[in-house]
Amino acid sequence: MVIRVPKWLLLCISALLLSQGNKVIDNLFEYSKNIEIFTALYKELGTTYVDEIEPGQLMKTGIDAILKSLDPYTNFFSEYQAEEALMERQGQYGGVGCHITLRNHYPTVDHIEEGYAFDIADVRLGDQITHINGLDLKDKSTDQLLTLVRGAPNTRFQLTLVRNGKSLEKTITRMAIKMASVSYSGLYQGNIAYVKLEEFDQNACDEIESSLKKMMEKTTLQGVILDLRDNGGGLLAEAVKIVGLFVGENKSVVTLKGQNVTGPKNWFTPNKALLPNTPLVVLINEHSASASEVVSGSLQDMDRAVVMGQTSFGKGLVQNYVSLPYRTQMKLTTAKYYTPSGRCIQRLNYHEQGADGQATALSQEKKRAFTTQNGRKVFEGGGIDPDKYLDPYQGLSIYKWLEKELVLFDWANEQYNAKPDTLFSPVTDAQYSQFITFAIQKSQALMQAKWQKAVASINSDTTFIKKTGGFQLNQSQLQNNLRTELTLHKSSLVQVLNKELMMRKLKKSDFFKTWLEYDPETKEAAAMLFNTANYQKLLKP
Repeated sequence: MVIRVPKWLLLCISALLLSQGNKVIDNLFEYSKNIEIFTALYKELGTTYVDEIEPGQLMKTGIDAILKSLDPYTNFFSEYQAEEALMERQGQYGGVGCHITLRNHYPTVDHIEEGYAFDIADVRLGDQITHINGLDLKDKSTDQLLTLVRGAPNTRFQLTLVRNGKSLEKTITRMAIKMASVSYSGLYQGNIAYVKLEEFDQNACDEIESSLKKMMEKTTLQGVILDLRDNGGGLLAEAVKIVGLFVGENKSVVTLKGQNVTGPKNWFTPNKALLPNTPLVVLINEHSASASEVVSGSLQDMDRAVVMGQTSFGKGLVQNYVSLPYRTQMKLTTAKYYTPSGRCIQRLNYHEQGADGQATALSQEKKRAFTTQNGRKVFEGGGIDPDKYLDPYQGLSIYKWLEKELVLFDWANEQYNAKPDTLFSPVTDAQYSQFITFAIQKSQALMQAKWQKAVASINSDTTFIKKTGGFQLNQSQLQNNLRTELTLHKSSLVQVLNKELMMRKLKKSDFFKTWLEYDPETKEAAAMLFNTANYQKLLKP
């Protein structure tokens, strides 16, 4: 079998050489030499390797390896993957309406969109997907799973899942998915406009503007809460327009810097302000990234909003999609973005790796300080730091443990699966007592597994471990400590359990409307807007 280097690869390399000008000419020999080596290696594998090689897969593997050395956002898309990426960017595709995470080697459902295929088929949170059309999904990647669940609307596939130890078979009919950027909006505490933005898809700004106008027709707004928690970003143009709703037109929002930036380098707001003076709070957390950081960072730099929550993710890299031959595509990082004060919020440097092989982050000492319009200090290289930090775990280490180890998630799934058709009602004393028993048993098992793993990693004498039965935790002391903590913080944890049950029992709009009355971070944001003195104080140096 003879393998030839695809013409499109040579054309792409040639285009790269031509586009880089003098810098590439200076290194022309290095480029030529390495292309020749690559071509010879590719050909030799095809003609001499012991087993038959599939040329396309070999090339895809090589490309992926090259791009992996750059950053995790620069990717090559096959023809099928390119179509999927386009549908995602447009916010419309044929799928099932869910989010999954890998747990115990299999994809586990951790979010379901109301009214879509999985919801209609009664797939539930916590369900573990084991097979699709008979294919075992053990250790399959998210990308591999997407190729199976997505497709043309109204087509079907067979799903096998495990729930409470029982295997279930379901027929799933794919549906056209069109996700709204604004998942909920409404008046909070009478005259505070609350807007939850899930993603920066097409029309995100229009959706926010429409929501605000409807609320403005009902009352004079005391303030606005723009909730960007867990918002991973999206279209930069929409982010710039959203900033424009609060600052007006022709304001610099973000600057792109890179060695060969194409298109606009300086992005200015194109629209007139809807609410130029109304007090504004932006809520962020560690999962707020990219376009979310453009919005929160620029509004912070302009002293136009008080940013509250936790430090954001720190993604200051800009990607563009480039069409390649045979309907393939590449998404590549072309620039870094800088907020109006001049800071880049990118947290990780993918060109430098630590001893563990992971990208490094700037130490606090190396972060440069910049100033907002009013002269407040803000720092580069670590995401957006909130003007007021809100502890997501309310200072409770037990809450952090229960959430991180999915104890809350598993308990709520068990409760819902036992009585899926009952209406939501607040957690009772009896339910909380049952939760304490559940949490203790689950935590003890988790701690024992972690302990045994740690012991095994530092002690190679497995014979000794087997003879002694392994080192055991002081289960009695652990149980007593857990029971004390769970009893002491009952009121706070009951709120968290209520939230978990609401997510399963209520429609999305009803969930937000109900949960906002409990959500401590939204309460803090509203309190800030009602206290004009504190609000203004935070915006001063």
